[in-house]
Amino acid sequence: MGKYKKRKDGRYATTITLGYKPDGSPDKVFLSAKTEKELKKKILDVQMKQEAGALIKESDMPLAEYSKEWFKAYKAAVGVNTKAMYKNIIDHYIVPEIGHLPLNKTRRSDIQTLINDHMEHPRTCEQIRLTINQIFKSAIDDHLITESPVQNIALPKRRKSERRPLTDLEKQAIKAADFLPAERALIMLLFYFGLRRGEALALSKADIDLKKKTLTVRNVVVFDVNTPEIKDCAKTEAGNRTLPIPASVVPFLQNWLKTVNTFYLFPGLNYPVLSKTQYTKMWNRIIKKMNDAVTTDKEKVIGSEPISDLTAHIFRHNYCTMLYYSGVSLKKAVELMGHSDIKMVMEVYAHLDELKEAVQDKLDAAISL
Repeated sequence: MGKYKKRKDGRYATTITLGYKPDGSPDKVFLSAKTEKELKKKILDVQMKQEAGALIKESDMPLAEYSKEWFKAYKAAVGVNTKAMYKNIIDHYIVPEIGHLPLNKTRRSDIQTLINDHMEHPRTCEQIRLTINQIFKSAIDDHLITESPVQNIALPKRRKSERRPLTDLEKQAIKAADFLPAERALIMLLFYFGLRRGEALALSKADIDLKKKTLTVRNVVVFDVNTPEIKDCAKTEAGNRTLPIPASVVPFLQNWLKTVNTFYLFPGLNYPVLSKTQYTKMWNRIIKKMNDAVTTDKEKVIGSEPISDLTAHIFRHNYCTMLYYSGVSLKKAVELMGHSDIKMVMEVYAHLDELKEAVQDKLDAAISL
């Protein structure tokens, strides 16, 4: 039998008494580790620090208070989107749900419960764990606690819905939907050029040259919470790039551009381009019209929505898939997609190569004497 108690999660734990507090109660420190050997080392370290007068007194500062201080101190210089993500997680999840807990009293079970309460949003759960893990690591560095409770936190499996091309039903809906000109234009730009959402929203009339049949990606829209900010693509990993305009989309662009009387193609209310809220409303209208186009009257009565998880990123995967089947080389595909997505392009091409090889093997086996 080991000397120390082994918990259900497999870790060894113990509580050691370092003396007594002014009120006469024991001054205890809780320690845990993966192995008994590691736990013994931690105990020895604590005892040595106590003897040297350098023992860390764990802080009972509320997690909410420290989280806000951490955000101001360490996330002030990160990118707009990253900063917004951390702030959202702190303000809407950590602070209201476990922010009342003291740093030194927050347990793994508290964090796991927080994650479990939002299992239907896998990406949010990932962001919660990422954020809270950094917060507690920082608290250790600031000598406020001795150990992070963010250990072996289970996350829900993410749906891989965005890692796919368009379905036949979605393509049918795009053709049949009763879109407004601007709505159809957004869909066409995503479909024929594989643009990121922010790249499409940042396009101006000057970016489309119908004589040369080229579309140039120069800028990208990022959102500071709701406010759109236009950034130069040259300063991002994707960089500027020029894309060929397929002949089949030229007539539509010619007619639509004649109706656009603003510098940017998708102007917003009170902003030069669409705000995040305005974009979301526009995208929801697009999805609704696509569903209306492919559902029967009976299905509409019961609220059937066969198209529900379509995003701008799916159009990007679809574009990459079309490049593959068009015989475009991997190198050229990376150039057209933007170099920051080289991993995604390689994965799509590798997956389609495997499918192609599987079909060839089946044909070789079937068509033989």
